[in-house]
Amino acid sequence: MRLLLTGLAILSLISCGGGDSGTVSALSAPAPPTALSYVSPQTFTVGTLITPVNPNVTGAVTSYAVAPTLPAGLALNGSTGQISGNPTATAVAAPYTITAQNSGGSTTFSLSITVNAATQAALEPASSTTIGVGQSINVFFSQKVGGAPFASYIDPLLVTWNSSSPARASINNNGVVTALSEGTSIITGQYQSFNVQLTVQVSGTFLARTVAVAGQGVRRYSIYTPVFGSNNTAHSAIIAIHGGGGTAMIQASTTALAKFAQEQLLYVVFLEGTGAIQTFNAGACCGTAQTQNIDDAQYVRTVIDDVQANFNVNAARVFATGFSNGAMMSHRLACALSDRIAGIAAISGGSGQFDKSHTQYYACNPTRPIPVLHIHSTNDRNYPFNGGMGEGISATDFYPVDATIADWIVRNNVTNLATVDRVTPTTTCSRYATRLDISKPSAPVTLCKVDPVDVYDTANKIVFGGGHSWPGGVRSPGASSDVPVTDFNANAYLCAFFNP
Repeated sequence: MRLLLTGLAILSLISCGGGDSGTVSALSAPAPPTALSYVSPQTFTVGTLITPVNPNVTGAVTSYAVAPTLPAGLALNGSTGQISGNPTATAVAAPYTITAQNSGGSTTFSLSITVNAATQAALEPASSTTIGVGQSINVFFSQKVGGAPFASYIDPLLVTWNSSSPARASINNNGVVTALSEGTSIITGQYQSFNVQLTVQVSGTFLARTVAVAGQGVRRYSIYTPVFGSNNTAHSAIIAIHGGGGTAMIQASTTALAKFAQEQLLYVVFLEGTGAIQTFNAGACCGTAQTQNIDDAQYVRTVIDDVQANFNVNAARVFATGFSNGAMMSHRLACALSDRIAGIAAISGGSGQFDKSHTQYYACNPTRPIPVLHIHSTNDRNYPFNGGMGEGISATDFYPVDATIADWIVRNNVTNLATVDRVTPTTTCSRYATRLDISKPSAPVTLCKVDPVDVYDTANKIVFGGGHSWPGGVRSPGASSDVPVTDFNANAYLCAFFNP
């Protein structure tokens, strides 16, 4: 019986190909992996353990490799492709080619990695600026300690300040630079082991002036005059209006409009509000200017008269811009002075004709359609994009930005169909310029929505990137002032808007 079973087993092997027929069937090679990717770029900090970075890939992978070698302290897992570790040295942004492979082939991905120092120090303004003789600006010393989501500001009295040419631009213990004569000066701030520098170019003049306004007495303003050189043609002028509690000097400092004016060869006229806390009567806001019903439109008309009488200004190219309460005032000027200004650019402040409850504070009847540009951050807590009460002291129930734009679309005889331009990673601008009634004049309306990642210091109530600030400018001297975005420059955009 045992012999019978053995014979049957042998026959079974032969019939199923179990015997050696003289050939061997080779296994086919696997398909190579494809579509390798990592989230890129990656930015790490010396001394801070990184969150592991994992690959995405299609297909089977037997091993991973990288070239060149990853920055010190980082490692690539040859089996999983995961990058992990704790960086031990800085590394400038560079590409690292990662290869995923199996016996059938390979796929690659170029991953950009930067490793920053454990503590970074910087001055604000960041690198260089231009100011006029007689102008002062605040310089801030900031530090970002490894891994921190935002920087901290050092008490200027703890910083050792120095000017390479104090006869041109001096700096005091509070970090205030004052321009004294034309030329270049290097400002250095030293704190602990850090030395950081800012180049200040002194060019042109920042001149204080006064005007007599009917029913208001003497009021003040300042004008920045760049170095025009041999250019003797009449020049454009921008009326710049500060926010509530600000000054002409603060508006000049935070907007960097003097640098812009020297580049573009134009005048900038910086207004001064009224009251112990200076404000403008923009309708729904703000301060004693509003409660006492100060006629700031008449003040601006008088200033324009004075500027045109004493400076080489092109009367057809006088524009208005403003920040916060000043932005609201620029909207009011578009209603009241359309015969004297060629367009407006409002930053971080909507219309004050109404509040959010639709209470009306003034009539808006421009004599012609007037170009309107409005720039506003979605993470503005002082003047919320959607209107309502902000975190500031104005106690105003603000009119929504979208409603402000809708009103101007109607007044300017354009449709509500926009051309949308993604200007920077944070900012999208919607331009309304298609004429609604072709038999009537029209003017463009543009809304630039700044929508950054909301990085908020809850302890100090500071927004780092956007918030209530002038995009591309410098933060205000106030302790809780927000930090502007750096990828979008309001000055450059308003220049393009005013010069289509």
